[in-house]
Amino acid sequence: MQWEDVKRAYPSQWVVIEAVEAHSKDNKRIIDKMAVIDSFMHGTKKVLRENARWHKLYPGREILIVHTSRPELDIEERRWAGVRLGV
Repeated sequence: MQWEDVKRAYPSQWVVIEAVEAHSKDNKRIIDKMAVIDSFMHGTKKVLRENARWHKLYPGREILIVHTSRPELDIEERRWAGVRLGV
């Protein structure tokens, strides 16, 4: 699916999507093809819980939770330094 297809199928909802085909360009993540895994209507607390749950279940998959009111998927890439703090 494309983002426009997702927005039409799930208007005004939160959707859990998996990037099936994606690439990076200019520090942005471009999702060329996606699959909707789940959707729900309610907001902030549920979004945070669902995000944690999906990432715990499938740590190696590229899963995002976004609201379909967004005109575009504007996803900035995050680079983790891997710094370990401790004694």
